[in-house]
Amino acid sequence: MGFEVKEPKRRVPKPPVSQLTEEQLRAIFMQADINKDGVLSKKELKHAFGRLGALIPAFRAARGLHHADANHDGVVGKDELDSLIKYAYRLGYKVA
Repeated sequence: MGFEVKEPKRRVPKPPVSQLTEEQLRAIFMQADINKDGVLSKKELKHAFGRLGALIPAFRAARGLHHADANHDGVVGKDELDSLIKYAYRLGYKVA
């Protein structure tokens, strides 16, 4: 009868994870302005939240637009960008 002795599994430490800063979020949102018109459409927001790792980017885009679109014109302008960044920051997106 042979017993097999197994080595204990060694935990591989995960790399440190930190929350994105507001400046990093701003850069990601500005890069999402694909047509460079200075405003973020729902489609561009969806792209940005996808890059951030949202499970359902379309949902986050709709919620982000709801939070940030103060003048209800259907886009997030430069004057509304701070509200969008605060919304995304509260969600706690991380960078690995």
